[in-house]
Amino acid sequence: MSEFEKAIAQAAQNSVLKIISDGNWIASDYASRFKLPTEMLAEVWAMVDIDGLKRKMADRIESELADRIVNHMAAELATDIKQLLSVTERREAIRSVAREHLSHIMQEGVSK
Repeated sequence: MSEFEKAIAQAAQNSVLKIISDGNWIASDYASRFKLPTEMLAEVWAMVDIDGLKRKMADRIESELADRIVNHMAAELATDIKQLLSVTERREAIRSVAREHLSHIMQEGVSK
């Protein structure tokens, strides 16, 4: 086989591999899809409560924002705590204070 024939064979292989990897060897027949009548879509759109839609969107956006803010705060707090506890002496001092107060709280709880 000549160099030219090898190059053609390689190009053909590469072309087929590209078609398969891009997913272009299977295509939907968009022309035969079911189409909704334009008038029907216009009527449905006219029935939509735009103010209700806006309220629902605002509620969802508020919820999403609150979740993201809380997650960001939690991540910041976790980073700060890790940084505080990364020094052995500081970690031991915090444990000592915690033990002291825990003992005090436990004694208060027993006496009630």
